[in-house]
Amino acid sequence: MHHASVSGASFSKDETRILTFSLDNTVRVWDAATGKQLGWSLTHDHDVNGAIFSKDETKILTWSYDNTARLWDVSGKEFLPER
Repeated sequence: MHHASVSGASFSKDETRILTFSLDNTVRVWDAATGKQLGWSLTHDHDVNGAIFSKDETKILTWSYDNTARLWDVSGKEFLPER
């Protein structure tokens, strides 16, 4: 469950998962069949504007009013740029 308004949602290509993004600074992944959250939240520092699965559904791209776009694997781990 989100703690603020949901801004949008999208299905995975195979329609087994749903991404929702919210004004609570999070993106959540849900099982489309059961409606249960799949256990993790992808977090930004401000409201999230959008989220999409990659074509191969192994990654999730999110973007936010915190002026960042972030790339995550589907287990919820953020890909951080190498320094």
